[in-house]
Amino acid sequence: MSENIEDSSSSCDETLIDEEDLNKFTSTLDQYTPAIPETVTKYYMRQCGLQTDDDRVVKLLSVSVQKFMTDIINDCFQLHKIREKSTNRPGVTTSAVAAANAQPPTTEATTTTTDQSTNAASGKKPIASTNQTLTLNDLTHVLGEYGINVKKTFYYT
Repeated sequence: MSENIEDSSSSCDETLIDEEDLNKFTSTLDQYTPAIPETVTKYYMRQCGLQTDDDRVVKLLSVSVQKFMTDIINDCFQLHKIREKSTNRPGVTTSAVAAANAQPPTTEATTTTTDQSTNAASGKKPIASTNQTLTLNDLTHVLGEYGINVKKTFYYT
């Protein structure tokens, strides 16, 4: 019977990370500067009731949040590109695109650059802007894939 206990403990040791790898990871983490400042992470940790004196935990959480946000933003960008391609296809009506997207139509603010307004005033063809806008529709759809439900309040619709 004691052999079974020893066998199970040795299998648990195999799943744990090696001490060398942990030290290497810790040194790499110490050299990395996350995009989210540690003071911001500490503030939100306190708001959630998480208290720690270990700066490595704070930095690890900052890097994790940065990765999570990057994944969400990249997914939103990919969804935006797909929707943009589907709306720019010739021969597709706007009602067919709206039905394909299965999202309620929203009004989105458009911005013009000074180059575009100058070109419009002089009668030249406007320059296409490469700026992308993160819309609530795209964000709601992507966050829904991550299990986060976001809905507009009634008075904003």
